[in-house]
Amino acid sequence: MTKNTLLFIFTLIILQGCNFGASGIWVNDNIDKEKQEQIKEINDKLFKALLNNDAAGVKALMSDKLIESGVADLDKLINKVSSSLKADGYRILDEYNVRHSTTGIGTTLPSVKSGDNDYLISYVPLNKEMYLSLLLPNGLDNELLITAIYGNYDNQWKLNILQIGQYSLFNKTGPDYFKLAKESYNKSHLIDAVNYIGLAKQVLKPADKFFQYEKEKEINEFYEKAMKEAYLKFTFPLTLNNIKTRPKIFRIQPEMINEGFFPMVSYLTNIDMKDTTVLKIENEKVKKEVGQIFLGIDKDKKYVFYRAFEEMPDGKKLVEHFGFVDKLKN
Repeated sequence: MTKNTLLFIFTLIILQGCNFGASGIWVNDNIDKEKQEQIKEINDKLFKALLNNDAAGVKALMSDKLIESGVADLDKLINKVSSSLKADGYRILDEYNVRHSTTGIGTTLPSVKSGDNDYLISYVPLNKEMYLSLLLPNGLDNELLITAIYGNYDNQWKLNILQIGQYSLFNKTGPDYFKLAKESYNKSHLIDAVNYIGLAKQVLKPADKFFQYEKEKEINEFYEKAMKEAYLKFTFPLTLNNIKTRPKIFRIQPEMINEGFFPMVSYLTNIDMKDTTVLKIENEKVKKEVGQIFLGIDKDKKYVFYRAFEEMPDGKKLVEHFGFVDKLKN
């Protein structure tokens, strides 16, 4: 018996131990090759339809039950996905072929690989044979996860569940950002920890209720803890009394650029936006204060961004502001 066969048997025992009503589970390379090819053809059609903003093409792959459940927002969803899906193909994260002894009983499948990104897939089977494909488009820094769950209808595979969500941001998943958040927290870099755990939450549910990281509870608990500590330690708007012009910091959040996420410090100033020389003098003082108050914000990264506003933005109108980039040397 080969090492791969032993591994598969071990995996199969684990998988079956987590399910009721599943009489057989095959994963990745252990799936019947002919069946794998059948699903690949359908996945190719699905991916092409998503890429080409072809809602009718996606709908043609759906089961009657999925269509009956309501696809009112399908056109809008496909249009949104298509606009960000600039890829020439996809790769498979994992795929499962599952036989069920009965339908209608909740099934949970753990990921095959072990590590920080372990996850569970949960669904209620509508058919006695199901096939799950988790697809990741190639070449994207901010990856989308396409979760396609098919049912076997008299030897015809039809989509029962289709979910498309954010899997990673700059090639980091929810658990990856959680790890960075804990590292920052352990160094007493609370604002960095808050920013990282906020990013973790953004990519925590790439397939809604069907996908759950095994660390989800731990991530949510850390989020609550970090946010509570930040609220207790920092009260916004925070007036910088050591600066004569008394600017007020009202927000710190991660800002995305082509190179990744970096802190953006937004503050109110009484200085005229046209007087850029005086604004720059004030900003130099703001940078110094920020580094002292928010430990770690100017460490271990390339940039900190600053944005000075003449009034508090309310999201409804454009507010005059001036931006600065602090290019760090560390």
